[in-house]
Amino acid sequence: MPVTDVVLQDDSVGPYDRLSSSQVNTYRSCKRMWFYEKVLKLKILQIPVLYVGRAVEEAICRTLKESPSLMLKTASELTLSNIPIDVNGKPSRDKSAKWPANRIIPLPIENRPTSIDELENWALARLEIHLPTALENARKDWNRQERKSGDWSEVKYDYCLEMCLNGIRFHLDEVNHCYNTIDDATLNDWRQGKRDQWPAPDGYGYHLVGTHSLSVTGPVTIAEAWEIARPWFVEPESEKFSMNAIHPDYWFQGEYDIVYRWDGNIKIVDIKASKGIGDRSGDYVEQLRMYAMLWWVTHKKQETVDNLQIWYLGANVSKSVPTPSINEMSEMENNLRQLYLDIKFEKPSIEKCPAEPMALRGFSQGGVATTAPLDMIRCDRCDWQSICPGGSGKEYSLVENEFHVPGLVSQIKTVDLKDLNVRFNLEVVIDSIIYSDDKTPELKVSQSNNRARVDILVPKNQDGRITCPQSLIKGQKIYLKNVILTSNFKGELTIKVDPLAEILVSSDGLDLQSLLDFRARWNIAGMVAYKYERKGIGRTGREWHRKGMVILDENNSIKVSGWANDWGHQYEMAEEGSYVLLANIELDAWANQINGQIGRNSRVHLLS
Repeated sequence: MPVTDVVLQDDSVGPYDRLSSSQVNTYRSCKRMWFYEKVLKLKILQIPVLYVGRAVEEAICRTLKESPSLMLKTASELTLSNIPIDVNGKPSRDKSAKWPANRIIPLPIENRPTSIDELENWALARLEIHLPTALENARKDWNRQERKSGDWSEVKYDYCLEMCLNGIRFHLDEVNHCYNTIDDATLNDWRQGKRDQWPAPDGYGYHLVGTHSLSVTGPVTIAEAWEIARPWFVEPESEKFSMNAIHPDYWFQGEYDIVYRWDGNIKIVDIKASKGIGDRSGDYVEQLRMYAMLWWVTHKKQETVDNLQIWYLGANVSKSVPTPSINEMSEMENNLRQLYLDIKFEKPSIEKCPAEPMALRGFSQGGVATTAPLDMIRCDRCDWQSICPGGSGKEYSLVENEFHVPGLVSQIKTVDLKDLNVRFNLEVVIDSIIYSDDKTPELKVSQSNNRARVDILVPKNQDGRITCPQSLIKGQKIYLKNVILTSNFKGELTIKVDPLAEILVSSDGLDLQSLLDFRARWNIAGMVAYKYERKGIGRTGREWHRKGMVILDENNSIKVSGWANDWGHQYEMAEEGSYVLLANIELDAWANQINGQIGRNSRVHLLS
């Protein structure tokens, strides 16, 4: 099974604290880089190629999902998009749910492809329909990023389409192999409507009634081979990260790109929209080896992967990766479990993550191992080299917490980033509650004579529990666990319920606090990791402009943003690695990340 259904009461780790192959590879490449990105939550520059890769994979998967026996090559891209999704973001197992493929009459047999060439022509036409939308969605996503870098106009549609077609041709090789080698038992099982526990996404539900609607009689047809050889992949309509495979003990997870299994052999494929040149190709090999281990442990260590492949679509190369032995996978599992305990179960300090990067590896086009570059080191192209002692930066050295700022009589005393807190456990009474059919309730509460609005930002918390109980009524006493408390410029309080918070009807185990414990303004100091700006045009047609920076100390970070006019001229003087003082800022949060807000009464001062 390529997907794990989490048993919430058994999951002591949670979705935000599992280990993944990308984290493992980052940590092995450079412990300090891992610390910056995974502990301090610094975000690398978001270049277009990162988003192009996702768009190419999406276009391929949407084409794989479709059927040449069901759809003309000119059919709408939305034909199979409206599938039922459950509360966890996965395709629904509700037997009464309606699936789009069941509502479509199959094409006459004479209108279906009869050769690989006809299949390729059909698939190319489908790619030409899906790719523009996927690229446009990727462009919008990239454009929303505060750390966006590069120029989207350099993205070449023809090259992206070529990569998509290369991927489809690799799949057609599998279809052709199926057409020429399928046995009667496999063919008959498919024709009788038998499905895997997690079937390949095709617009049909988990269970079919009677024979498959796209089946024919006699020898297998090339159109049937397309259906039978279809691999499992992440359903394009599912929520992000909802279809992970997760270790039985919940400490490791991964999301496969493609899994072929039609002939009883398991082949995991990793899709890369690149040429496979450079150090990252070494990470891709290790990623697939970890996925082989993950498949093994999620199948009770009774089933192993038969084949691992990387599709380098930019080079039109399918690279085979040797599968690890059972002994190798057992050792890998033990090593990764220990790594989880070292870096995820307890957060390490920066001292335990030295700036000692691994040497670069050499790979030529197609991921072929070659001589490592002698004129480059990993730090040369690292996003954090300006703040890291392994690059041109220095170790964090600010120790003072009282500062004299020109123009002020008294000194400003700062709070360490680790001591910033916006989370509270509160006992309140419901003043009003308004229920809506498709939205979370509108809730206002009070504590003594203090009032606040409650914003329920998520329907479920990270443990899968509903954040707001049903049937709450006016005048009822409730308990707000680990909620975020903020205020606006008028002093009005807002209580936010995010993935780490929830509303309870019992106070069992809670150390309760008062709304009066809330602190509206804070002073902080630290090193600038990076700055960013965002501009746009609002709904009213007026331009807006916001600026921000990420501040860090030795073991913590905070992102601070605000309107451009509120930052003052010293914002422009600050550089990566500079020390700054931010006075009189507001705080907010989301999950494990605390955020700051510069306002009209805040002050920014460059320390060095």
